[in-house]
Amino acid sequence: MNPLISEVNSYPFDRLRNLLGKSSPKKNKNDFINLSIGEPKQNSNKEILKILKKNENLFSQYPPIESIRELTDSYKTYLNKRFGVSNIENENILNLGGTREGTFSVIQSLFNRSLKSKKPFIFMPNPFYQIYGGASLFAGAISKHINLNEEKDFILDLDSVSESQWQKCQLLIMCSPSNPTGSVMEKEEILKVIKLSRKYNFYIVSDECYIDIYRKKPPESFIQVSIEKYGNMKNIVSLHSLSKRSNLPGFRSGMICGDKKLIKNFKKYRAFHGVSIPLPIQMASSAAWKDEKTVFKNRDFYKENFELAKKILNYDAPEGAFYMWLKTEDGEKFSKTLFIEKNIVTLPGKYLAVSKNGKNPAENYVRIALVHNKKIVEEALEKISEIL
Repeated sequence: MNPLISEVNSYPFDRLRNLLGKSSPKKNKNDFINLSIGEPKQNSNKEILKILKKNENLFSQYPPIESIRELTDSYKTYLNKRFGVSNIENENILNLGGTREGTFSVIQSLFNRSLKSKKPFIFMPNPFYQIYGGASLFAGAISKHINLNEEKDFILDLDSVSESQWQKCQLLIMCSPSNPTGSVMEKEEILKVIKLSRKYNFYIVSDECYIDIYRKKPPESFIQVSIEKYGNMKNIVSLHSLSKRSNLPGFRSGMICGDKKLIKNFKKYRAFHGVSIPLPIQMASSAAWKDEKTVFKNRDFYKENFELAKKILNYDAPEGAFYMWLKTEDGEKFSKTLFIEKNIVTLPGKYLAVSKNGKNPAENYVRIALVHNKKIVEEALEKISEIL
């Protein structure tokens, strides 16, 4: 067996099951509400599902590892309309089995083990989507974590990283809007990261699966800022997904765009890795990248849920994503109490972070996904207010 498997931390939802597994909700007729998973509950576009049904016979064919022309063209159109990025060539993009698969596998393809003695580090935010840590471990890297500054709206504490540490960095993983905090990187912050990448010659993997879920100002992409400043995407790949923007998590359909050299290397890796998207899903995905009506509805939907959070809990909405990052006295204890008393499941923040200098920066937080309809969210928030 691979000895690294014993070293990787248990997945957050395994830890959550262990936390709640021996407990039972009190018999007080509270309906079960799961707010722990970032899974959209809104309906997807019926016309897109009709395309899937219309082409169901194509499930009998092996899909190509690369995207079909319709999907490639549709994604290019999206990049142009959403980020003002034009002149993207086929060599700059590749389809993914969602950003989970894409992030994990692109890290494997980019980390160079032969350079580990000189450049052993992969940096990532803290707290973070736990796939980043597992992928880094299996790639053979040493994970280094940069805390999100709680006192400054959870911006990345780049100043905490020394020059000698940057010199040892091969790869930096970013996520904006952030999972779990919902914070959004401003253009100046993105540009600062890009400048560091060019100075110290490390790659940037930017997970942007929440980039179309925001309150007011559209978040900017790393490829967008790099092209505006330098005219190219050197050292950068950005990953996008239909799961959140189009309510299609079951499609496992995403795309990646970036530096041709990095995409070429990644494409070769995935030829052996074997993850390819079924043809009917690729055809339906091409329509989903063009569908803005669903995305507009989603933003209004989450806006209303955050307005409820403000009204009931006086919680200020983050700039992006659909999570509350709620501060409590003890996140793990709060999640367990909420489950027992109110039959509501949330995710302790500490499961999404690692300790630095003996302190877990997410110890007091819980992540709450406001993905259900207004009635369920209002009921859940009222019950949460009774426990706080």
